[in-house]
Amino acid sequence: MFVKHTLGVIPMLELQNLSIAYDSGDVVRHVNLKVGKGEIVGLIGSNGAGKTTIMKSISGLVPPREGKIIFNGQDITRVSPDKVPNLGLSHVPEGRKIFADLTVEENLHVGAYRHGRADLSNDFQRVYSLFPILRERKNQRAGNMSGGEQQMLAIGRALMSRPSFLILDEPSLGLAPLMVKSVFQLISEIHAEGMTILLVEQNVELALKHVDRAYIIQSGEITLEGTPAELREQDGIMDAYLGAREP
Repeated sequence: MFVKHTLGVIPMLELQNLSIAYDSGDVVRHVNLKVGKGEIVGLIGSNGAGKTTIMKSISGLVPPREGKIIFNGQDITRVSPDKVPNLGLSHVPEGRKIFADLTVEENLHVGAYRHGRADLSNDFQRVYSLFPILRERKNQRAGNMSGGEQQMLAIGRALMSRPSFLILDEPSLGLAPLMVKSVFQLISEIHAEGMTILLVEQNVELALKHVDRAYIIQSGEITLEGTPAELREQDGIMDAYLGAREP
């Protein structure tokens, strides 16, 4: 097993020896991962590799069996899910999880709940500038939007909490190729503004085009890490872990 250890990264988020178990046993084992301020880092693996479980643990939804989650120097391993956004960490979950019966604008308001009665005009302006389609559809029922539009809404909702760190769990899942391209262009724009991002993806080549570094996870364990260039040099290993890559 080839593992390249990350050196010289001052972490904004750090997972230390993280293991997570369900009734059936461990699904994540001894994961160590770092994301430095301003980076976009990928966690790449096939379906069932443990990616989403790790994201749920970071967000407080699934407590780890052992290990620590450190965010901005603070141990948040046992912080409750409702308190995590207050730390500046926002999670766009797999499958988007928008509120289908609410309007677009009502969904965005939900994302800003922690701000109470604060003036949200600048927050709405930022989201609508990034995603003009949401302004056009702001009074539309969110469940009537396309998958790609719902993904934009889910990201916009996360931005309404004014995060410094964004988790994106499978943003390409179920989207048509043109919409995937649009969503990832927007992710690049958000990153260019200074947002730190942890990107979870099954699509290897797509992820490697957009990240500074990446970790490869297989069966709940990190098996490779490095820059996109370093990982592409490991052709045999990459194919063995993740299957044939797209041409």
